[in-house]
Formats: sequence, C-alpha cells, structure tokens
Amino acid sequence: MVTVFSTKRLRSLGFAHKDIVKALQCCLQRVRRGQFVLNRPCDQQAHAVLQDVHSASSTSYPRTYGDIRDTAEDLKSLIRSYADDRLPDAAFSHVSAALLHGLDPPFPAVDKCEMIRTGTRRSSDTLHIRDRHLPPNDVGSIGGLPVTTLLRTLVDIAREYDPEFSVPLLSDALRRRLVTKAALRTALPPVHRGCRTAALAISLADANHESAAESITAVKFYRFGITGMIPQVETCDAAGNLLGRNDFRHEKYGLIVECHGVGKYFMGRNSPDEASKKNHERHMKLLNAGFRIFNLVWADLFRPHEFIKIKAELDTLAKSELTQRSE
Repeated sequence: MVTVFSTKRLRSLGFAHKDIVKALQCCLQRVRRGQFVLNRPCDQQAHAVLQDVHSASSTSYPRTYGDIRDTAEDLKSLIRSYADDRLPDAAFSHVSAALLHGLDPPFPAVDKCEMIRTGTRRSSDTLHIRDRHLPPNDVGSIGGLPVTTLLRTLVDIAREYDPEFSVPLLSDALRRRLVTKAALRTALPPVHRGCRTAALAISLADANHESAAESITAVKFYRFGITGMIPQVETCDAAGNLLGRNDFRHEKYGLIVECHGVGKYFMGRNSPDEASKKNHERHMKLLNAGFRIFNLVWADLFRPHEFIKIKAELDTLAKSELTQRSE
C-alpha cells in the first residue's frame, strides 16, 4: 500500500496550510478532500518528517506507468485514504477488494472506493457503499484492512459488472489456482439480481486465458455467436512441424485469432522490435500452411468490425464444407 496523510495528521506533524500547499507542489498529491498521498521521495528538509513516516511504515510510493494502469494506482491511494475513515463493520469490496487481493483490473471501470455494509447505502464522488448481506465468513483482513474474501469479491464483481470486466479477473484467479469454477458456482447465491450475468461470466472464464485481452476476446466470441474457438493451442503444419502456440484456434476449421496487447511487446524479455519480428515470422508460417489468421489489437476488442468478419469467415467455411459434402 501507500502512505496517506490526513489534514489532521499533517497539522500534528507541524504543517500549516501554506506548508501543505508547498508540499503539494513537491511530494504530496491530493487523493480526496482532507487526504493526501506521498507520491515520491524528495530531499527537502521541510518534508523530511513525511519521508520518515513513509520509511517507518514499510509502504511504497504510487507507481506510474503512463497508461491505463495508472487509474488502478490512483484507486489504490483512494482505498488507503479510507483505511481509518470507515463506518463500523464496513468491508472493502468489489474492485477495491480485488486490488487488495492483488488482482489487476483489465481496464478502468470505477473511480470510487467500494465497500459493503449491511443496512447502509451511500454514494459520493469517491465512495460507494452497497447494502448487502455480509456474513462474517465472507470477510477477511489484508494489511489490517477488512476486505471481502477473494471468492466473495469475484462473485460480487461477476454479478455487478459486465463480463468484459469480470471474466479477465475470474480467468486470472483460475489461472493462478486461487479459486475453482466449482467454488465460484457454489458461492453464487440463487435467484439474486445479477446471478445470470455472473453465471455467464463464470462459464466464459478459462484458466488457459493468458491475458485480459484473451478473456475479453472470449466474451466477444459469445456476444457475436462465434463458437468452437479453443484457447492456447499448439498449431502444426501438415508435416507435424510446430508453427507456434496460438491464442485461439477453431476446433474444426483452420482459423486462428491472435490478441496483440501492449504486454506482448513491452512487458516481455525481448525488445518490442524483436517481439514484433518473431510474431511476423510465425504469422507468415501460419499463412503459408493455409491458416486464416485474424490479428486483434486492444482497440479491436471494443469494436464490432473484426468479430463480424470472424463470424462471416466461419459461416463461409461451414457452407463450403456442406457444399463439398453434397457434391
């Protein structure tokens, strides 16, 4: 977590209003009204006490990536700002709980801290408290903070968020063997709002999805009526030579879908140029072997064009097969 100071705490450390204003131009960042996060180290003597508190707390500075992950980092600071500013019996939940459990949201879906407290419903610019039944065995503790268990967190997200958001989190947890599908289905309360959506998300989640992009692609396959796409398949040519491992390949037809997220080029061991070169070489081998390949970038996952084309290609292949059989 990060180090957050309230205005009251800053004043107790000797900071007057003008000192806080100056610190905001240096190493402090406003999280919400009356709450500030220490966002970087500095060597100003006036701020040494802040750095000392930070060092003693064994917390980290907020990370900066320059992409959509920064939104999750901002949310982590917001969550921390409510650590000592909660109603009794309130527990961090939903996306806030997912972050505390170490899961990475696939994209920004909420900019509020989320909690559950039985009998309380509240919403502001920075906080959303849901009135939900919360038995004691659905609550744990992370870093001294009350938080819904991972199983309850995933089920809550699956019930109240679209599958495009929940399936990547579910798949990640399945891949890391943190939960099982059986446990998720058992934890899903019957005849409650959002249960059908959650059941769909659980059915689409797959431990074989190796990225959020692949999980979102699986959701889009469902939405566009595309069936038979198997994740993470090793593909060989007619002679049995391995051509590569593909994100998705149709179980019957020679159609392949590859998902090219930022991580494929910028978060691996190879340089972006090297990764791009290897991908191109594999692509050409697959084409020469007679496979039809669709390459999806992140933006394609939120547009219909490519999935309409994939569906049309599969329909054409199926019709062609029927024609050949009838001849």
